[in-house]
Amino acid sequence: MMISPGTLSIIIVVLSLSHVTDSFIHSMRLIKKVNCFKELAVSVGSCIQRKLTIFSVHPHCKDVEGDIHQDQYTPCPTLLADCQVEQWNELCEDVDKIMEGLVSPAPESFRVLHSVMSKINFDESVPADDNDTNYLGDLKALSSFLVKPNYDIELYTDSEILKWRLIPRSNNKVGVIYPCDCIQEGKTELYHEHNSLNLSRMALDLATKTPSDPHVLPKIHDIVRQAEKRLVLTMGSDLRGPISSVACFNFALAGVQRSSSLFQTLSYIGIHELKRTGLRVSTQPKHILHMVEKFAACDIHGRHASDLYHIAGVCLEKKGYSDSMLIESLKDGDFGFHSPRPLIWLWRFSSRQKKVSISEFTSNSKDKRNVDWAEIFYDASKPLVVDVGSGMGASLLNLSNMTSCDDSADDSFNSGGDAFQMSWPDFNYAGADLNQAMVNFGNGIISRDTTARRMGRVHFLSLSAEDFLAELQSYPGGLALIMINFPSPYRLEVSGAGNSQLPSKHSNQFMVTKKVLALVAGLLSKPDRKGGNGLFLFQTKCEDVAVHVKNDCLSSGTMECVPCKNPIKDINLQYKSGNRPKRVDEWLKATPSAERAEGSMYSRTPFLPTAGRPETEVQCSYENTVVHRCLFRQKTS
Repeated sequence: MMISPGTLSIIIVVLSLSHVTDSFIHSMRLIKKVNCFKELAVSVGSCIQRKLTIFSVHPHCKDVEGDIHQDQYTPCPTLLADCQVEQWNELCEDVDKIMEGLVSPAPESFRVLHSVMSKINFDESVPADDNDTNYLGDLKALSSFLVKPNYDIELYTDSEILKWRLIPRSNNKVGVIYPCDCIQEGKTELYHEHNSLNLSRMALDLATKTPSDPHVLPKIHDIVRQAEKRLVLTMGSDLRGPISSVACFNFALAGVQRSSSLFQTLSYIGIHELKRTGLRVSTQPKHILHMVEKFAACDIHGRHASDLYHIAGVCLEKKGYSDSMLIESLKDGDFGFHSPRPLIWLWRFSSRQKKVSISEFTSNSKDKRNVDWAEIFYDASKPLVVDVGSGMGASLLNLSNMTSCDDSADDSFNSGGDAFQMSWPDFNYAGADLNQAMVNFGNGIISRDTTARRMGRVHFLSLSAEDFLAELQSYPGGLALIMINFPSPYRLEVSGAGNSQLPSKHSNQFMVTKKVLALVAGLLSKPDRKGGNGLFLFQTKCEDVAVHVKNDCLSSGTMECVPCKNPIKDINLQYKSGNRPKRVDEWLKATPSAERAEGSMYSRTPFLPTAGRPETEVQCSYENTVVHRCLFRQKTS
């Protein structure tokens, strides 16, 4: 019988193993168990000097067919040397027995608990009588989710070393049994009682319940520091599956500023979990999609983002997901904050938030601020793109990140050399909104942008429309583009129709007042450094609002519509069969002869580049909702 070389090699290895020592067999058993990834020490927060062990992947992770390269992503057993096994055995009596009482994956659970025991015994930087370092609290917190319910951790001394083992639990839940003379319980902190996901929810809850509070960020950052401590302690072991993406998204929505290490750590945990579970039958394509969409909505970028998206693309491809274009964008690194799917998440969030009224905003903003444009922008002489009522800020964040002007949306409009063809990298960008939480979200994205494309070029302010436009009068440069995108509509003046919570048409609660339009018209007359004048773009989902604002603009006598190359010739043809909005039906029923949003003043196609559209416009595209767009300029003589 012929024996192949591969089979012969296996036989030789098996025969050799029969002569190795018991110690080596024990080491090999552990090597087989541990799903150990390459370690990366990441500094988590400026106030935390300890380092967090997390999992990273190789930056180039494709083989010839684009699959996950096994040499780069499978466990690295070489990291588990004999010295590692000796260290583990130094602090416990039986590694294998302990692992039987730990939750899966047991080797990772063991590693996290062993790390705390090492600090208790060998961390000389912490005085023995330091009550602020609550290692016992750390162990209790970890035991609550890393140790199986029928076991407790028992600490005991052996040759002046504090060791640990698992013992069967008695009737009462204890968690950690310890000798009082060897370890003391210090101050219990928030991170001992709440996991990273719950802490992220607390931060978001604080932000959304006080959307007009300008002083909420310090409180949120206190929670972030607790989350950073939790991640140092748990090494992400309490963020299984897609949970790290949810926590990341929550922190971003809460408006966390800077803290790049927090977001990077969460994305590295996401990479590890996607590698661990992405190809399992129980992991559906929608779980993978939701995970990467939420990470992208936080604008994570860099090598770890590319790795995360690539792995997700490979997993979706192997699961037979049908959207090949999406898979390619994930694998090729084209997926990100500008992509439609992450922006839909931002729209879902913003659409559920309570609208901040002018009266509520004014009561929380005791003093009006004088904006120092030279302090906000590196070069305040650049032309400015403005978004009044900027919401989540997606449009400005993505326009400012563009590297050229070649991604124009309304091709036929721009191909004629009209005024809307713009060099986006040459502008500054400013947005304003009454909702402080949304303002903080946008500024948080800017604060974590390591590409430096947005820093010193983009800023969001918490100001009313009138105050914001008034402040723009002092801007040193010209105004290239002023946008009002999808403002909350006014209430239809029809008996028994519409949403009673909406403002009336002629109240100052509806953002686009005649005073606001007069301020816009004044700013359009301000030339930039090249001598050009700006444009005013108005967009809405409500046909009656579009007609109303258009007429108010023209009645001022200082603005005129820019004729569109792709006009809406018949608005009724734009509405899908039987899909005309209820608001339009009610409006036309009350005023059958009303002017319609059609003709050369209304564009059928978007003016903004695909990657620079606001989240609401992206949602409209997904839902096939008609968008009414008008472009204005200063009236020529």
